[in-house]
Amino acid sequence: MNNFERNYWASCLDFIQAFKQLSYLGVPLPLVCPYYLLVNGNEAVLQKLESESTVLKTNLSSESQIQALFDDHFAPFKKQGSNTKGKVVFYDNVLRFPDQLMRANFTPSKCLVLKRKSKVHGSSSRREVPVDSLERYQNIQAHTIKDFQRKATLHFEKANNHPIYKNKGFRERFIKQIPNIMRQILAAKIFFEKNQVACLVTGTTNSSDTRILTLVAASKGIPSICLQHGVVMLEFGYLPKVATYQAVYGPKDIQWYTTKGLQADSLKSIGHPRFDELVTRHTLSEKAFADHFKLDREKKTILMVIHHIETEFPEAILEDLDEKGNVNIIIKQRNGKQRKSAQTLALQKKFPHLKFADDIHLYDLLNNVDAVVSYESTIVLEAMLAQKPVYIWRLKSLHSSSTNYYNELSMYIHDSPQELVDQMIAVMNAPRNKNWEKRRQKFLSTHYPHKSGTSSAKLRALVDSIINKG
Repeated sequence: MNNFERNYWASCLDFIQAFKQLSYLGVPLPLVCPYYLLVNGNEAVLQKLESESTVLKTNLSSESQIQALFDDHFAPFKKQGSNTKGKVVFYDNVLRFPDQLMRANFTPSKCLVLKRKSKVHGSSSRREVPVDSLERYQNIQAHTIKDFQRKATLHFEKANNHPIYKNKGFRERFIKQIPNIMRQILAAKIFFEKNQVACLVTGTTNSSDTRILTLVAASKGIPSICLQHGVVMLEFGYLPKVATYQAVYGPKDIQWYTTKGLQADSLKSIGHPRFDELVTRHTLSEKAFADHFKLDREKKTILMVIHHIETEFPEAILEDLDEKGNVNIIIKQRNGKQRKSAQTLALQKKFPHLKFADDIHLYDLLNNVDAVVSYESTIVLEAMLAQKPVYIWRLKSLHSSSTNYYNELSMYIHDSPQELVDQMIAVMNAPRNKNWEKRRQKFLSTHYPHKSGTSSAKLRALVDSIINKG
């Protein structure tokens, strides 16, 4: 645990403790507000978090303390006994559970998909999982929100000495978050009052809506499962554990979580249902794929995964490969609003003749390319599950707080674009890649040891064991 990580968690706990009186319907807003959003990109705050001289109230001497310190704040929501009668609710934010796999593994009439927003409610057939939305339960008066924001401003005025939340930018971000958080708290309260729920399944508990739902469920004795939404490259997106059970990819994740103070019996290695699609999806045929991108079928095809901010490294790789002209190149951008970052648009403008995979499912790409080039992302793991060789470039922004998730593949991680290209071309031209296959299998044995296509069934078994135990 370096200075930044220690100060990040300590200052977060300071904030929760000092502002816990800012509570709406029994839920403290600082406890559910995503702390990373309050500090990320704020240079003045980030410098304080990096500094050895920053003095904070919370004493955090070991990473193993992290979970226990948060559990003190979660404790009031932990109801004795367990309510396991009702439907299994899948909250759709970052859940990434393919519809057909959900229907195949869970009885639709005994489930409910909960979305943040949806114009569709209920279901039109017995084969469909019914849908509900939090938006339906968010009717709150504007003056109630304004009064709460004024209250928060007064609290901040009394906290002028704290090195982090005395910062004006930090305060403005928090106050801006208040309306959404209050609506989400009200919606969660009403939803669980109107619906009988046996178990809640979420894709994360590090957004305000997912954390609120999980805590309100806990206050009613409803058990919950949080799926691991990606590889743990930065710990701030995966801690603390809020749900009853944290579902993880494999033994390495269990080992990592326990070093942060989590109890081993609350960690369940089941993989992730979305990875099942690598084998269950009816993927595009080789011909259809080549026709779609107008590929030269005599050449090898490379999938290049780019980052929305750090584009210098992939730009150098693309220049080299484009100049050589001996491979097909398909570029995969991040989804969502990051796709339209200034850096991404500039890269797209520079290489307009290359193929951009905006309209193709990731698994259609992985199942039809010969190699993948990516930064340290979840796609690297997915490529390995698809049995593709991967060549990794290191993100500069991860250096100070990276968990080094892919450290065992260090010989395939590069700081030089030229070295990455040279290694990839040499390996692609070789008749067999025994070294990579050996490394891939060894890595997956500890990071994702599950047989392809079995995670959805393992999630169902976990849910059944929780409900039956209750």
